[in-house]
Amino acid sequence: MAIKKVKTGWKVDFQPGGRGGRRVRKTFKTQAEAKRFERHILGKVAVGEEYTPPKRDRRTLSELVQLWHDHHGHTLKSARDRKRALLKVAEALGDPLASNFTAQDWATYRTQRLQEVKPSTVNHEHAYLKAMFSELERLDLWHRPNPLSKVRMVRTDDTEMAYLDRHQVRSLLDHLKAKPKRDCFLITWLCLATGARWSESQTLRAENVGKDRVTFVATKSGKSRTVPIDPQLAGQLRRRRRIGRLFINSYKTFQASIQDLGIELPKGQLTHVLRHTFASHFMMHGGNILVLQRILGHQSITMTMRYAHFAPDHLEEAVKLNPVAGLG
Repeated sequence: MAIKKVKTGWKVDFQPGGRGGRRVRKTFKTQAEAKRFERHILGKVAVGEEYTPPKRDRRTLSELVQLWHDHHGHTLKSARDRKRALLKVAEALGDPLASNFTAQDWATYRTQRLQEVKPSTVNHEHAYLKAMFSELERLDLWHRPNPLSKVRMVRTDDTEMAYLDRHQVRSLLDHLKAKPKRDCFLITWLCLATGARWSESQTLRAENVGKDRVTFVATKSGKSRTVPIDPQLAGQLRRRRRIGRLFINSYKTFQASIQDLGIELPKGQLTHVLRHTFASHFMMHGGNILVLQRILGHQSITMTMRYAHFAPDHLEEAVKLNPVAGLG
């Protein structure tokens, strides 16, 4: 009999070319899979093709990381950091054969990893590894299922988003007006005026400053973004130089100034507080959430919706339309 039940599943065992021909043996979890495989082999024989068992894939996880980097990863803005993170994960997993790596292996690693780092860090590693397998599959360099395709990420709580009030904004800018801190002052002003990330403002070039607007090209998404600015700010930027970068790196100056002023911020939100401050005040003053999405350059409105609750009329219908409205 070509297909029979065994302890480990359903075994296909037959000679598709007849007696004396090559024998094919393979075990599957279900009878349906076994029958599909048998039909596949018989179909190849019927058209005169010889069945050759696929060679076992001996590539390790770290070798797949290198393959992904060579064929795709090097094109990413964060190529070096992404490759480093993937190699660290491969090493922590024991660098297994990629063909042997399973969802259960990841689940075991994740449990241990969560004792060391935040859930968001584990989710980033999960996303990187899953994307690597998916990209190799698209490039026809991986011919097995993505081991993480059905694995859910760890549920995380929304992180606190700090922002500066008007008094703190004024104090910060006054503190930075001193001449030695001029670059930091203008970078900070630009971030607060446009919602730009610190890196986008700090690397701004003179060629990208117009009469009343700036264009950020070194963005996280890789897409340029143009934002109108106050003529006074535009004038100060244009007076610095006509070509090349406008500012020196001023991250440490900003960090010291925040400490000098005694402003306490959540971990990881030092310069990003300027972007949060712009978005929060934009919504508090009645700004449109879709316009904010375009200004910030968010790919998805989901990211921008984090600021929706700052709108003056956010969910006001809850007061007017609830079932006990007017009963008091």
